[in-house]
Amino acid sequence: MAIVEVNFHSTCLNRMVTYKAIIPTEHPIKNQPFKTLYLLHGFTDNHTQWLIGSRIALLAEQARLAVIMPAGENSFYVDDERRGHLYGEFIGRELVEQTREMFHLSTKREDTFIAGLSMGDTELFEMA
Repeated sequence: MAIVEVNFHSTCLNRMVTYKAIIPTEHPIKNQPFKTLYLLHGFTDNHTQWLIGSRIALLAEQARLAVIMPAGENSFYVDDERRGHLYGEFIGRELVEQTREMFHLSTKREDTFIAGLSMGDTELFEMA
């Protein structure tokens, strides 16, 4: 398992953004892409909170599941068109596309999950 921090320029947010990723190093079926969980932090937390305050790394390793934890910056992950911050679009499309391109992640909808806590409640999201 590898834990990495990635910074990239988001067109949806028009600035650099950060996320942590837990990426399994082996899959039981050679060249099989990983199922992926996008895990959203709560209000006043950040993209490192799941690693600090939970056993997500252990669970990801046991399940051979990639976990992507973006910095939500207390945005409630919603679009603010007035300010040009399209967090919903960022989480639901751009982040998914970027992580699938960077890591060996499944592109199947049924292999892509989202969960969160507090402001990261995921009732409104539809993943790519």
